[in-house]
Amino acid sequence: MDAGEVDVAAVEARLDELQRESEQRRAELRALAAQLPEATSRRALVRAMAGSVVDAPDKPLVAKRMVLKVLRLPADGIRRLRAR
Repeated sequence: MDAGEVDVAAVEARLDELQRESEQRRAELRALAAQLPEATSRRALVRAMAGSVVDAPDKPLVAKRMVLKVLRLPADGIRRLRAR
């Protein structure tokens, strides 16, 4: 085989192998994605945090974080409207 010639069969075999590996990775990623919880809204997150304040050992810190998240709600809403 000349230096300028390409072994078409070897290239096609390698491409087929890469395609199979890619399909395997996609299947693995789909399986992982199926295990993840659905997206949680900020409102649901705030409710969950409010419920956890009762059991939290450091109540002031948890309460502060909850209040800061609630205060960001209007700003996030405005930002979403401007992005449209």
